[in-house]
Amino acid sequence: MKVFDLEQPRAIDLAVDAVHTRPIIVQLPSVFVLLAAPTSAGARQLDHVKTRLPGKNYGTAIGSLTRFVEQAQRQEMPPEFSAVDQFVPLTGTFVRLPFRSVECNTATIRAGTHQGVLLDGLQRQLFRRIEESFLDQPADPIWQGRNYCAPLCTSCNESGHPERAIFEAQKAFAFAETFGVDFVLRSRAADGKLGSYPIFGFEREGVRVHREGPRLDQFKERIPQRLRSW
Repeated sequence: MKVFDLEQPRAIDLAVDAVHTRPIIVQLPSVFVLLAAPTSAGARQLDHVKTRLPGKNYGTAIGSLTRFVEQAQRQEMPPEFSAVDQFVPLTGTFVRLPFRSVECNTATIRAGTHQGVLLDGLQRQLFRRIEESFLDQPADPIWQGRNYCAPLCTSCNESGHPERAIFEAQKAFAFAETFGVDFVLRSRAADGKLGSYPIFGFEREGVRVHREGPRLDQFKERIPQRLRSW
């Protein structure tokens, strides 16, 4: 197992190369996650590492917010969130949007919806670089016709394990050793607010909280009053 600091020169380059062939572990400001290629092969690799439970779907780590929002079914979105920059105040959350028809279910899409984590700083640079490295790849079936290239992102833990996420480096290293993940990217930017990121789901007439997480109340205040469906 090789451990790199995200702030280290060439660390992002090495991570981009690695994720093209296997999942990697990355420390985000409040939690460790697994990243993988945005492809059916990447999803299968994550299934193997996590021994994934049935009925689960993978989110992504947003590089380009524009590309993410462009995937959405705009007619199913509230007008208050019709522009890309309107999502920026939700940096630090997962954003769940209607990507496809409600009949669509794949490794990344559930009942037509898909969610991506929106961060900033070096982590966002990493996500953007990975996304750009897959732009020339052919469309993959997990995206149902319209290709999307942000890296698959899921919690670094055993699927269904009572300890739902990993926050400590030593536990992340132990997970890597146990499940054969040979590339770990640490960061000094951890902010001390531990927890999986909140999930906000956007529907035509409202915004729902699908998971609580750090600074949830602050983020709720950034949703227009009429859309608050909680």
